[in-house]
Amino acid sequence: QLPFPSNALGIYDDYIHFLARQGKTTEALQVAEYSRGRTLAEGLGLLQKGTTFKPIALNPQEIARRAGGTILFYWLGEKQSYLWTITAQKTSLFTLPPKSEIDPVVRRYRKALSEQQEFLQTADDDGRTLYRTLVLPAKPLLAENAKVIIIPDGSLNTLNFETLLVPDPTPHYWIEDVTIADASSLRLTASRAADRRTPSLLLLGNAIAPNPDYPELRKAAAEMESIEKNFSPTQQKIFAHDSATPSAYLSGKPEQFSYIHFVAHGTASRTSPLDSAIVLSKSGPEDDSFKLYARDIVHHPLHAELVTISTCYGAGSRAYTGEGLVGLSWAFLRAGAHNVIGALWEVSDVSTPQLMDELYGQLAKGNTPDTALRNAKLKLLRSSNAFRKPFYWAPFQLYTGS
Repeated sequence: QLPFPSNALGIYDDYIHFLARQGKTTEALQVAEYSRGRTLAEGLGLLQKGTTFKPIALNPQEIARRAGGTILFYWLGEKQSYLWTITAQKTSLFTLPPKSEIDPVVRRYRKALSEQQEFLQTADDDGRTLYRTLVLPAKPLLAENAKVIIIPDGSLNTLNFETLLVPDPTPHYWIEDVTIADASSLRLTASRAADRRTPSLLLLGNAIAPNPDYPELRKAAAEMESIEKNFSPTQQKIFAHDSATPSAYLSGKPEQFSYIHFVAHGTASRTSPLDSAIVLSKSGPEDDSFKLYARDIVHHPLHAELVTISTCYGAGSRAYTGEGLVGLSWAFLRAGAHNVIGALWEVSDVSTPQLMDELYGQLAKGNTPDTALRNAKLKLLRSSNAFRKPFYWAPFQLYTGS
């Protein structure tokens, strides 16, 4: 569990509010960023005993330039909230409503998304309200077809911004206008991009059901076949059925692969997020030998350009102040993966193989992970069947910054 003194949050909030009122936009951003970095360092155990976390000087505009897009950095405060919009040219600060007004709208909209609702044909106010509140202030600073990196806070960690409803010129989801990735902090956004290597794949899934709580996934084999066809046979290692075990991953030299993909059940622990796990086949007599825990993932270094966790709640289930949604995606980023695709809610085992087939086809064409995932989602969104609903394409979210 991650420690964070409740009084410290109030101090940061007050100080950011003070600096914002003084017109000190960059200074307020640095304080918000420091709070995230400190919580990450303490929660992940990155600090050596007896040391303290020290802020590092960051150039927000340079980070945006290197990222090739616009950064939307959010802070949800008690009195009011803030949005820093960072481009390669400047940093702008916008005042938003307090978290007490934003949180209920996020919860309602998130619930509606998980209930397979179709919003383009309904008068849904929450999706439009969230777009108007969270995005519209920054719209003049967003280029056409912009790449946007969201650095969320609080309840915004549970929200897929791609699903926000843009009213004009005709109602549509924001994904049709921009390419989105999420990050935990500016510091992580500034991390070095992955080295371009010959594409190689580590694929695990279609496990033997360890118990009735985790039945076999009917479409797992089809999903795995659609993925492996995009890689040279000499550049892939596949663990399926009884060989798809946690120990197979840990001893399979995952650091050598540029792409890692799991087709499996997942669990998310709200009380102890590092006990979140990918459910595979049993690798021993222990009761939990089928679980690849986030706490083990964290300590196994990676260099992957992309890790995809095709599981329920792969992104995590608990948002701690400062470091975002904690779970499996968080663990793989900490281990060194440069991009991670994880799920915000339970995914469909019928639509997911189609989405993954398109995702890896896009990657094989040379598209970056964020563009490839967006194109795969748009294919479902523009289909004529039920998969056009956000429930099917929106749970998967791309997290960036190792």
